[in-house]
Amino acid sequence: MKTRLLITCASAAALAAASACTETPDNEAAPIPWVPVSAQLAAFDSCDDALEGIQDAAITAFEHYEYDALYATEEFAAGDSAREPGGTPEGEAQSTGDDAFSETNNAVAGVDEPDVVKTDGTFIYTVTDFDALRVVDTRSSEVVAERPTEDDAWGHQLFLGDDELLVMSALSIERGDEWVSEFRLERLDPRTLDVLDTFTMEGAMVDARLVDGQVRLAIGTEPQIQFVWEQLHTDDPSDEDIAAAVRDTELADWVPSYEVNGAAHEVDCGSIAHPERFTGSSVSVLALPADGAWTEAAPQTVMVDGSTVHGTSDSLYLAHYDYAWSEDGDEAAQAESEIYRFTFADGEARLVGEAAVPGTLLNQYSLSEYDGHLRVATTELPSSGGCGPFDCIWGSGQTEEGEPSKSTVTVFAVGDDALEETGSVTDLGVDEHIYAVRFLGDTGYVVTFRQTDPLYTIDLSDPENPVVTGELKITGYSGYLHPVGPDRLLGVGQEADEQGQTMGLQASLFDTGADEAAVLDQYFRADAESSVQWDAHAFLYWADASIAVVPVENWDIYDGEIGAVVLDIGDTTLTEAAWIEHSEAEDDAYGYGAQIMRTIVIGDQLWTLSNSGLQSNQLGGSYETTAWVAW
Repeated sequence: MKTRLLITCASAAALAAASACTETPDNEAAPIPWVPVSAQLAAFDSCDDALEGIQDAAITAFEHYEYDALYATEEFAAGDSAREPGGTPEGEAQSTGDDAFSETNNAVAGVDEPDVVKTDGTFIYTVTDFDALRVVDTRSSEVVAERPTEDDAWGHQLFLGDDELLVMSALSIERGDEWVSEFRLERLDPRTLDVLDTFTMEGAMVDARLVDGQVRLAIGTEPQIQFVWEQLHTDDPSDEDIAAAVRDTELADWVPSYEVNGAAHEVDCGSIAHPERFTGSSVSVLALPADGAWTEAAPQTVMVDGSTVHGTSDSLYLAHYDYAWSEDGDEAAQAESEIYRFTFADGEARLVGEAAVPGTLLNQYSLSEYDGHLRVATTELPSSGGCGPFDCIWGSGQTEEGEPSKSTVTVFAVGDDALEETGSVTDLGVDEHIYAVRFLGDTGYVVTFRQTDPLYTIDLSDPENPVVTGELKITGYSGYLHPVGPDRLLGVGQEADEQGQTMGLQASLFDTGADEAAVLDQYFRADAESSVQWDAHAFLYWADASIAVVPVENWDIYDGEIGAVVLDIGDTTLTEAAWIEHSEAEDDAYGYGAQIMRTIVIGDQLWTLSNSGLQSNQLGGSYETTAWVAW
């Protein structure tokens, strides 16, 4: 596979390689100019203007960032190029009664997020990358429809509409000497799995939302410029040779094409926007009706490397991480996250607001829109020498010179066509970085960690003057926070010793009724972790039974255990109600077949999903196993 990796140290998607690609430039080379608050976008006037502007920006990026031969390998090219990848008011929607069923653990009520499993209360729809799309009838515990997934497809995700199943994936496609990624959205008949409509676009999905019968998509695309990479990968490419190769590109090499039910389309040049500084990567935002009959689409393309999406009923926010060395090329890098707001009208996405905040976002929970304001939590991670953002995030929160990291919550008024900063509170977790965020109404909760876990409580009732009202310090940290009733918050993460060394899975029940949170009870499982710490969709809170279900993994080859713990949430207590394993799962050397990925409640049954099948257990009591559906 030929590499087509754009060497862009501003790309959040390439953070894993950032420590290698952010080597300090030669002091004699002029750095890329740093433009604070560079989120101010401009549209191109014409296709010729777009091509020239994109080429200019790419040449500037290639001149000032050094290429590391380690990342020219076939393995890296395949990994990065072809496979880039509960409770209300904000959380999973739930119904009540004997026919109640749980939904995806969404960040915002009424705004569905894609996942590998969906249910309508009778059928369970699930998909895996390496196996098949299946429909299971929970009444008979049988697979009633099945369609294999393609060998060269990955990243499968599902939406379930009123009378349609929407399947999203990425596909590796060979074009000449290159392998490229293609995003694919298929609308299926949920009973037969027959394809009803198809949309494809060059690239891979950043994220998506399903709101009021409308699928809102953010698709990231890397440029197809193999001959430029060939110049870059020579031993000593000259700036002139690189510039000449870039000037030979066409607009189609940079901007994605797409097809709607087989009909080819190009992004309108008037719908391409760009910030002050960019590298050639792009994200296209568009909407399609979930009920199908697709004939056209209207993408809005922004020349950024956006990787974080947050959706509300009215808005879709895209966050892009931007990064540059200081002028002498030897001191801490400057960084910000640029945020773009899109709204949707008549099936079209419209860019209506831009803002920039210092530092980096953890994930989509770092963003929250409430009462006409957007709240954003970020961490400023200083870097020096060869320390890139990935190293600083997971290493020390301090540079060699002793400059500490810090976190900030910034508030913006959401206008019809603008995001205007109203206030902020900073210096949270000095020398630490954010591990979890949850905004609930006019209160924010932020967890920072290095050796201990401060849980900050922030009063956001006055958007012009956010105030920290509490700072609870405990050992360990929470990687995910979820409301579990009035004045109750559940944290899932890791316990740690006084030196910050993690010791195992920890769930903490917090009382949030006062200005400062207090710990009511904790649950601990030694040497274990949970996917909930990095994937909120793995978490289930079922208010009717006052339980939370958390997948657990301990990969020790001698004493390891794989399953899910059911936690009984009392008013002041947190206790283990049951331990669930897939004992009938496929036996493999590492236990991946039995790893529980998702949990669903349907009526009085608790369904758990692994790579080997679905299992149901009686909800409550001894949680007796009632059915096993093997793949």
